[in-house]
Amino acid sequence: AVYRALDESLQRLVAVKVIRSAEEEGAVSEKEISRLLDEAVAQARLNHPNVATIYYVGRQGEEPFFAMELLPGPTLGELVKHGPLPFADVIHYARQIVSALGQAARLGLVHGDIKPSNLILAGDRTVKLSDFGLARTETTHAASGLSGTIPYMAPELAGGAEPTVRSDMYSLGVTLFEMTFGHRPFRIAGDNLQEQLESRREARVAFPEKWPASVPSGWRDFLARMMDADPNNRFLDYDDVAAAIEDHAPVGATTAGLLNRALALGVDYSVFVLFMIPFLIPGVLAAQADTMPDLPETMREFVARFRLLGVLAPAIPLAATWMEWRGWRTLGRYLFQLRVVDAHGLRLSPGKRLVRAIFRYVPLWIGALSTAALAVGSDLVAALISPIDEIVLLIDTLPVLLPSRQALHDRLVGSRVVLDTKHDR
Repeated sequence: AVYRALDESLQRLVAVKVIRSAEEEGAVSEKEISRLLDEAVAQARLNHPNVATIYYVGRQGEEPFFAMELLPGPTLGELVKHGPLPFADVIHYARQIVSALGQAARLGLVHGDIKPSNLILAGDRTVKLSDFGLARTETTHAASGLSGTIPYMAPELAGGAEPTVRSDMYSLGVTLFEMTFGHRPFRIAGDNLQEQLESRREARVAFPEKWPASVPSGWRDFLARMMDADPNNRFLDYDDVAAAIEDHAPVGATTAGLLNRALALGVDYSVFVLFMIPFLIPGVLAAQADTMPDLPETMREFVARFRLLGVLAPAIPLAATWMEWRGWRTLGRYLFQLRVVDAHGLRLSPGKRLVRAIFRYVPLWIGALSTAALAVGSDLVAALISPIDEIVLLIDTLPVLLPSRQALHDRLVGSRVVLDTKHDR
């Protein structure tokens, strides 16, 4: 039982957990005492901001107890009773839980009973892991061979295996599934323990047939790996889990203004044009040299010698496009703190980044190709392709005047430009 109490020495409210005998007047067994003390020790070892703090362990008569941090709540279990959490909140809490479990794993601790009701809110959107009653090191063994709460239990535990870091991962996967969709990934049937364990062993994860628009499609693969029936197919450690969660973390929620976007684009174009000037000058001079009969022969030879340098001009838009495809931030976006994200606030896939970059840099491509055409003496080709950049630029940018403020290339790939802020700050 857990009680709210006053720590008279420090005049603070605490939560007191007490083990009472199953019989009203009976004595507490040594096994029960050992379990309570093990819980207190395990939880106290974790000096982590996302683990409820243990203050004191003692006895009142024959009843052992420990005092811990009193958390205002509610638990995440109480929250999901009202439906799924916003995806940004799922990510926000998942980061904290994984951080706490990662610290536990580094100390060799396995929690053994991860579920929403053991995750308590402490205010300021901070969640804390509690109830280490089933915690143990990976070198110790459960007395009964059964650990955890059946609906959140990894299938190997239902078969009698010992808890491990990866069985904790499975329980966390079920917890995150419930937070995301408002229900668990499977139902447990049975009127007794054996039937329920058999149901748990045979249960298979069932994702929603209609995927919620607010949840990134990649989250399915993440949850599926967390809840894989084979422990060896789950993540290697919590560092890998944390990295996968960050891949799905919204980058920002505030759409950037047109002025910031225009200035960032201007900076990017200015930088790339500066790099292109050494290739532009020979091509332009080559074109002009043919129309200037009075040009000194030495100058004409100089121009002819460097004429072919203009053929390399497309290397500049190619480099710009390659940078975008790699996901690198351009100077303009860095200066104005902008990022390009998808509808969920996540990074675009490489394919979408490539398509977007090609459209974004059409004027650079046309300018570079015109320069290359002039360099090889194809003045007609240069004249024909030169107007294309203005036409494409006009078609691409006119849609920004619509309420969505999206250019054509953003509409095509489903992207948007946002201020570079973390969603949960």
